[in-house]
Amino acid sequence: MINLKFSSAFVAIILGIAILFTGCGTLEIGIETPISPTLLHETNPTEEIIIPSATPPPTAVPEPTSPANKDGGEIPDLVSLGHLAPFGSHDIGLIVVQDEEVTVESSPVDFGLFWGYSPQTGKLAYSSEFFHGAENDRASISDLWVYDYQTGSATQWLEDNVSRAVWAPDGEHLTAAVYNPETDQIDLVLLSGPDKVRKIAECASMTFSWSPTGDTLAYVNSRVWLNYGLHESCLGTFLVTFPNGISGDEWDVSQVSEFGIQETSGNNFSDAPLWATEQNALIYPDQPFWVVPLDGSPAFIPQTPNGEAPLELPRPFGNLWAEDLHQLIGNYDVGLSGNGGVWIYQLSEHLTHIEEYYRIGDIPPGDNSFTTLVDWWTPEESILVFDEDNPDTSLYLSEMWKAPVVWSLVENRWLNNRDQ
Repeated sequence: MINLKFSSAFVAIILGIAILFTGCGTLEIGIETPISPTLLHETNPTEEIIIPSATPPPTAVPEPTSPANKDGGEIPDLVSLGHLAPFGSHDIGLIVVQDEEVTVESSPVDFGLFWGYSPQTGKLAYSSEFFHGAENDRASISDLWVYDYQTGSATQWLEDNVSRAVWAPDGEHLTAAVYNPETDQIDLVLLSGPDKVRKIAECASMTFSWSPTGDTLAYVNSRVWLNYGLHESCLGTFLVTFPNGISGDEWDVSQVSEFGIQETSGNNFSDAPLWATEQNALIYPDQPFWVVPLDGSPAFIPQTPNGEAPLELPRPFGNLWAEDLHQLIGNYDVGLSGNGGVWIYQLSEHLTHIEEYYRIGDIPPGDNSFTTLVDWWTPEESILVFDEDNPDTSLYLSEMWKAPVVWSLVENRWLNNRDQ
């Protein structure tokens, strides 16, 4: 059985809500001494940077494999801030999964922004300070540091102008959206170490993501950013392809869709397209989300199951895509409405229809849920969440990190003794 432990130190959280080229804010919440619950599963995180009528008895799940490429010392399988990334503070503690244990631990480094963790190499990307304004105050930027869990050392990779950073699937390269003061635009760069930088796209955006194969990167330039200096000629959806792999010296940038040229409901700082490789498409968050085919055909919002207006559906954040199940999993903040919690959108095979959408845990419509998404537990099969809806309040860690539990996407139920 997996033991989920938590540190007993007093920690505080500083959260920010930032959108590209906008101002920032903070919030402080206290953390209390924890109680250690038990969970009946093991972990298998992804290689980067959602209603049953009753709860069945707990069952065991198959043992997952360990992350590949573990060289040298012991490194965590997962280090996460969940849906809070990239905001936060080292004071909040980090969610760490290692050797069948889930813990909330003190961060090994002080950080103002948490960018992500690479389980292949045991490296954590972060900024040493929160966002500050660029020269013209239209871009929110910071620096870029990397902490190595194997060596216990931290190194600065870029000293400023970083608006977002994401690990490539190989776990060795970082992709960063960097503000260029000469052009007043965002460039995408690829880094393999301190100041080892290759510019791979100009007039780009922070809303980018890597394909699962790791040889193609997609980014979306939306019309909403025109108000903050984006050039009209930059609008659209683009792919950066590496014919000889990410370490090769050749790459190509091409526009594959006009999506972004039309008006959308709005963009969020941390939005990134999800790769639906089976359908050769991207899924892009927006009221609730768009499907962007990569063959040049028009983007579309899937039809809703009961004819609801898309704006009436919960808009998911911090999303995961379960390819085989055709499920989009996202977190909806309780502060946005009375429908907070972790939502699942079940899509049709060709992504043209939303067949159903619901919150995990059988939460009645209109009620709030305080369950928050962390990450995959077993990729595309189950998710790790922190849960305030658990009736046993002794399992709560604090007002921030709650009881850690696992939800099965395949079986539509909790995989532990949450309600026992």
